[in-house]
Amino acid sequence: MRVRFMPGALADADHAADWYADAEPDKELDRQFLAELRRVAQLIGERPQAWAELEPGVRRTVLRRFPYSVIYAVEPGEVLILAVAHHRRRARYWRERE
Repeated sequence: MRVRFMPGALADADHAADWYADAEPDKELDRQFLAELRRVAQLIGERPQAWAELEPGVRRTVLRRFPYSVIYAVEPGEVLILAVAHHRRRARYWRERE
């Protein structure tokens, strides 16, 4: 199934990657974070119903090694990534996005 990142989710991912790039530039954590995010997005596209619902119509899965969750909705023919949410960020902040 096609996976599409919503603008807010792309901003979340960019912000996280930038933070990792600044925090540990020699370890390339930004690249590792983005690689893990791509891996999870691919898995979501292959098995979108595999993870538990966070609320009706919205599901969540957790990245390995990084304190982030991918929040997504399954729509006809595609999966919409709504947020790449840090575990310490205000819960459900992404619901306020358009």
